[in-house]
Amino acid sequence: MGLLTENMRGDPFMIRFMQKAGEFFRKTKDNWLIDVEEYMSQLPNNVVPRTNSSGEKLREKQLLVQLPRQDLSVAYCRHLTTQTERKVYEEFVNARNEIALDIGYVSSNINKAMECHKCSGILETNEMAVIAPKLGDSTGWHPACFTCQTCEQLLVDLTYCVKDNQIYCERHYAELHKPRCSACDEIMR
Repeated sequence: MGLLTENMRGDPFMIRFMQKAGEFFRKTKDNWLIDVEEYMSQLPNNVVPRTNSSGEKLREKQLLVQLPRQDLSVAYCRHLTTQTERKVYEEFVNARNEIALDIGYVSSNINKAMECHKCSGILETNEMAVIAPKLGDSTGWHPACFTCQTCEQLLVDLTYCVKDNQIYCERHYAELHKPRCSACDEIMR
């Protein structure tokens, strides 16, 4: 399944995502492999996306659920009939991308102890944590706690939106602002 279509390649969020991913992967290969293995070991086994596993299938499903393409690009919206509707949609997407949408990162060794933002457990110094930059570098989560406030699902590829100091998948963030059509799954303008 090709996840980056031609329309998504020009999307400002996807460009930013790819730039951040490139920064992450510039780490040395050995350190990166250790970090990935450690991160994956802290997740429930059934969600780890190993090749041909139920975790891989779950990740593909979660990409479609948490990041609906009709919420990411006007090209996938079938029911925007007027220029005004398209403009309102674009304003919503641009505001979301600027204000709320971001990608978390895994810090393999935090430099000071902090409280997990979800479970309130302690993340010890030098422990692995997921950091959401929109909430600051001193706010962290256990890897298994980096979940949407609404659906409680792990945030696929660490992509999140922030509202009122809580993290959401893109789908549920959009639904905090606009209703979603149960027939076509597009947010209503």
